[in-house]
Amino acid sequence: MRLWTVQPLSALEELKQTGVYRCRREKSFNLTKRDSLEKPYQWLIQRMKEKIGQPPEGVTYPVWAWHTWEFARRAPDADSAAFLRRTEDKVLFTLEIPESQVTLTDFDAWQLVLQNMYVADKRTEAEFAALQEKLEELPADELAAAIEASWDHVFLIDPVDTDVLTRGKFVQATFWEIKPEYVVQADVLPREAP
Repeated sequence: MRLWTVQPLSALEELKQTGVYRCRREKSFNLTKRDSLEKPYQWLIQRMKEKIGQPPEGVTYPVWAWHTWEFARRAPDADSAAFLRRTEDKVLFTLEIPESQVTLTDFDAWQLVLQNMYVADKRTEAEFAALQEKLEELPADELAAAIEASWDHVFLIDPVDTDVLTRGKFVQATFWEIKPEYVVQADVLPREAP
């Protein structure tokens, strides 16, 4: 499966020196900021274990990549607002990874998981309105359970583009590590001018 990921330039050096690149918590913007996203990450990690198996020894967090960009199977636009501003040199890896080792999720739905929100799979305004009404009637504990149960909708990646649902426009991939044999190409992306 063809994937693309933007990583610090040090990832390329680490891959050359050790023969593997793995995500490290201390280097992850989302895991080290004040409002850590640990809960949704742990939820996804558990689902990855169920879907693609246990991580190799020493792996705690997944590597993230892109599968689909703007409804197309192509590399992401590295200058997109979806990426943090490049204050250091980065590398855009083009990877070929066995499908059995990858978990795919819808990027827009994942943003709702990160905000602890309900991930709806409704395609019309009427369906969406009925869902909202139903959720508003639930007691707090049942609502919390319904929200977390809805997170499984992040795995729905078939393209949909209606007034109330866009899905499959941006599809992200997670996997346990990058090995040299996965690398098709590695392009250095210099830091942006201040």
